[in-house]
Amino acid sequence: MSAPLGTRVDKRESGGPPGWTLTCLTFSDILLRIPALSGCKEQLLDDGEATSPDPGAPASPAKTRGLTAALLTASTEAEHGNTRQTVLAGETSPGTDRMQRWPWSCGAPGPTVTTETAASHKQKPKSRTPGGVPPWAGRTCFNHRRGLPNWTQVGAKRGRGREGVGEPAARPEPLTTHPPPDLDDTEAAGPRAALLEKHLLEGEKQLPSPGQGPFFYIGGTNGASIISSYCKNKGWQRIQDSGREDYKLKWCEVKSRDSYCSFREGEQLLYQLPNNRLLTTKIGLLSALRVYSRVLSKINKAALGAQARVLKMEEFFPETYRLDISEERKAFFTLFDDTQMWICKPTASNQGKGIFLLRNQEEVTALQAKIQSIEDDPIYRKMPFRAPQARIVQRYIQNPLLLDGKKFDVRSYLLIACTMPYMVFFGHGYARLTLSLYDPCSSDLGGHLTNQFLQKKSPLYVLLKENTVWSMDHLNRYINDKFRKTKGLPRDWVFTTFTKQMQQIMAHCFLAVKSKLECKLGYFDLIGCDFLIDENFKVWLLEMNSNPALHTNCEVLKEVIPGVVVETLDLAMETFQKSLHSQKMLPLLSQRRFVLLHNGEGDPGRRPGGPRPPPSLRADKPGARRPVPPPPGTRTAPRPGSLPRGPPRSSARTRATAAPSGRPPAPSRDL
Repeated sequence: MSAPLGTRVDKRESGGPPGWTLTCLTFSDILLRIPALSGCKEQLLDDGEATSPDPGAPASPAKTRGLTAALLTASTEAEHGNTRQTVLAGETSPGTDRMQRWPWSCGAPGPTVTTETAASHKQKPKSRTPGGVPPWAGRTCFNHRRGLPNWTQVGAKRGRGREGVGEPAARPEPLTTHPPPDLDDTEAAGPRAALLEKHLLEGEKQLPSPGQGPFFYIGGTNGASIISSYCKNKGWQRIQDSGREDYKLKWCEVKSRDSYCSFREGEQLLYQLPNNRLLTTKIGLLSALRVYSRVLSKINKAALGAQARVLKMEEFFPETYRLDISEERKAFFTLFDDTQMWICKPTASNQGKGIFLLRNQEEVTALQAKIQSIEDDPIYRKMPFRAPQARIVQRYIQNPLLLDGKKFDVRSYLLIACTMPYMVFFGHGYARLTLSLYDPCSSDLGGHLTNQFLQKKSPLYVLLKENTVWSMDHLNRYINDKFRKTKGLPRDWVFTTFTKQMQQIMAHCFLAVKSKLECKLGYFDLIGCDFLIDENFKVWLLEMNSNPALHTNCEVLKEVIPGVVVETLDLAMETFQKSLHSQKMLPLLSQRRFVLLHNGEGDPGRRPGGPRPPPSLRADKPGARRPVPPPPGTRTAPRPGSLPRGPPRSSARTRATAAPSGRPPAPSRDL
C-alpha cells in the first residue's frame, strides 16, 4: 500500500500488527539529518509547522514527491543499491497527542517515537479536518522498529500547550527497545528501516555545531564584555569549555600550561606570553634590568663612548633589594636607617596584596626576625614550596607630585601585538588618584597606593569614585595650569616630555627581555605599566603588571578601556595575518592610538614578516627532516661570487660556541 507523503497509512489497514513503534520527524529534521539532502532544503521543505499558517494544510504534491524521491535515492545510495527504503506516512489517531519528541542533541538514546495500541484505535474515532486532510499533515512517520510500546510513554502528553495553565509539560522518559515476547519474526521489521535510521544518525553526527565558528574563549571577567562584543560582531561564537582546542582566540586571566601545550602556532591567537613573568613580576623585572645594565655597560666601555647615550637603570627604577637572597638581604638591613622609608612587596601579587611599609628600625627588625625564623624551620627546609612568596624591598618615593593634595600614578600600556616578528607598541591610559590626602606618616595604605582595589574599601568610594580616575587630557590641563610657569615646563608636558620618557623606559625594559621571551606566531600580550612623577618631575617606573584591569566602573574608564582592548585585538589580528602571509607589517591599518616602539622585521635571525616554518619541518623536533650531509672528504663548490674559504678551524672555543646540529643559531641581542 502506498500513499502520498503527508497522509497516514494505518498499520492495521496496511497489514502491520498493532504495537508498531513509529518515529516522528519533520521535513526539516529529515533534511538536516541527511547530508545528501542538506542542499535541497529550500526546494523540498514544506513542513506544516514552519511554513504553513494552517497546520492542517496539505503539503505540496510536487514538493512531497520530490522529497520522497530524494529520500529513496539517498537511502538507496547508502545501501549501494541493494535495498530501497520505504517511507510510510499516515494520518493521526487520538494517539497523536501521545507523540513524544526527544532532541538528539540532549544525549537521548535515539530518535523519538510514537507508540500506539490497538485499544486506542477502538476507543476513539479518527479525527479529520473539514478538508479531509489530517491535522498533522506535514509530518512524516518512518518505520523505526517493531516491538511492544514502552508503557511509560502511553498516556504521556506532548507538552505543546495542551496541559493546564501553569502546569509544565511532562518530560518523556527515554524509550526502551525490549523485543516483544510473543513475536519471533523480528527480522520482519525490515532492513530498510534500520538502514534509514543508521543514515539519519550518521547525518546527525556530521552536523557541525550552530554558528560554524570561528570560536573564541574568555576565561574570567576582566574585560570579558568588551572582548565578547568584539568577537561576536565578527560573527564568532563563544565557547565555555576551556579544554576545547578548536578556538581562534583565547583570552584568559590566568595562564594555563594546557593552553600552551595545545596551542597551534599560525592558526590561533593566545593572550599572554608564557614567560611574561620576566617583565610582570618584581623579581623578574629587577633581574632583567640588572643583567641588561651590565651588558650595556660592557658595550659602552668597548665602544669608548661612541655609542649614543643609553638609559641607566638607576635613572628610572627605584633602588631595590631582593629578600630571598641572603647577600642582598644583609645589605639592606645594614644600610637602613630611620630617616628613610621603604616599601615591601611580594614578587607576583597585584591589587596591593601583601604590601606594607617599613618606616622605623622596629619594623625592619621584626621583618628580619620573621625571615630568620622561616629559614631555621626544618619543615620549610624539607618542603621549600611551602615557603612564603619571595619579596623585594624598594625605596619609597617620599616626594611624589600631588594633584589637589592627593597622590597619583599613571597607568600606560605596553602591547606586544606579535612575536614573529616583534611588533611592540605604547598606549596611553589614565591617571589613578587616592581618595584621601597624602600623608607620608600615615599607616593607611589607601593613602599610599592608588589602585582601585584598595580605594574601593573606602566608604567614600561610592560617592567620589569619579574623582579617583583622570583622563590624560585632564592631567595635561591640570599640569599646564598649575606647574607650567612655576616649574618652567614646556606646554603640554604630559603629551611631550612625559610621554617620550615613558616610551623610552618601556622600550628599554622590552629590550632587556627580548631575547628571552617565548615567541610563537599567535602569541600577544597587553601589559600595564605604572609610572610615578615626583615633585621634581622625574619619572619613575614602579612596576609592570600582567592582565591589567579592564573594568569600566567609572566614566573615564568607559572612554579609555574599550578603545585599548579593541585596538589591541585589531593590531594582534592584522599583524598575525601579515606575518602568516609574509607581508610587510607597515603600514598598519588598525593602528590608531598606539605608538610603535619596536619593529622586529629587521631583527637578526628573524625572517622579516614571515612566520616560523611549520612544526613538521623544524629541525628541533623529533623525527624532523634534516638535510643529508655530504660524504666525508668531499668539498662543496663555492657559490658564484663568493670569497674562498680558509681552512676550517676545530678549536675547543669554536666547538663550544657552535650551535647544535640542526638547530638555528640563537638570535643576537638587539641593543
